[in-house]
Amino acid sequence: AVAFLAGGHLLSPVFGLSPAVLWLLGAGLLAFAAHAGYVARKETISRAEAMYFVAADSAYVVASVVVLLGFPGLMTGLGRLFFAAAADVVAILAVAEYAGLRRLSRLSDRAVA
Repeated sequence: AVAFLAGGHLLSPVFGLSPAVLWLLGAGLLAFAAHAGYVARKETISRAEAMYFVAADSAYVVASVVVLLGFPGLMTGLGRLFFAAAADVVAILAVAEYAGLRRLSRLSDRAVA
């Protein structure tokens, strides 16, 4: 995120995206990371907050797939590779978050019963 914000103009030819797109993406990712850091420091995290992160990560993956498959000439080969790899990592995180949320839900259901 910081690299996109600070070096969007330098990374633009590498990824094949305009500097403005990289700056906006960097700002959005930085805001998301700040929010995730804030929530992670809380004593307890609500189910709604956890679902927000699962949904946000899933939306990032879906948007990446749409852009990569729907607009194959939009980015350079390296840009497509980078964003596909990032989407893969985020997809793994979303699955892990969802699995953890389900596990905690089952544990809390058992505690109540």
